[in-house]
Amino acid sequence: MKKIGAGLQFNVYDLGNGRVLRKPKKEFFQYLTYLKWSPQLIFQPKRFSNLIKQANQDREFAINYFKKNKSAFDLIGNPNFNLEEITQHKVIPFRKLFGKSYSEDKKLIDKYILFTFECWKNGFADRIYNLDNNFGIDKNDKVILMDFFEITTEKEKIKEAIKIELWKKSAFYRYRLQRKSKNYYSEKMKKNLTLENLNKYWRKNEN
Repeated sequence: MKKIGAGLQFNVYDLGNGRVLRKPKKEFFQYLTYLKWSPQLIFQPKRFSNLIKQANQDREFAINYFKKNKSAFDLIGNPNFNLEEITQHKVIPFRKLFGKSYSEDKKLIDKYILFTFECWKNGFADRIYNLDNNFGIDKNDKVILMDFFEITTEKEKIKEAIKIELWKKSAFYRYRLQRKSKNYYSEKMKKNLTLENLNKYWRKNEN
């Protein structure tokens, strides 16, 4: 097995069969990862501890949610849950696709917005908006939420995110999008991620 990635809570390995394995990190290594991202947390031990605790609670919530809502499995790479380990379809992360050209960035943004509607139909939404790290494209050219551990199922929280345009506070938007693509992303998000569309699509699959 070849290690191909790592986040706060998991190391990711290529299984060589079109799928990947997510193996959970021990808490000690979660702390080390967070310190790499935010070294100043070493001086804020209580906040540091709470951030790790919240991340693990978010992970457990998401896993339990999707175990009960298997109709959404195709949106998150058709996972298999085996104790704490998870396998998913392998995807090409957005971070390897964004920035190649303006036209390609636009296509990815358009795909992401349509994908967001599909998530709303299933009663959840990603709440971080870091497209480059959390999303990818599978072999069928479909968008996949590969890192699905930071979701909300509360419509009111999604409404608030829409009202304040929360996506503009993400690291993806602020630091990693090229200017022309950033303008397109901002315009398309404002036009499509609206309260009207949220009401239109929310939990549509249950009707």
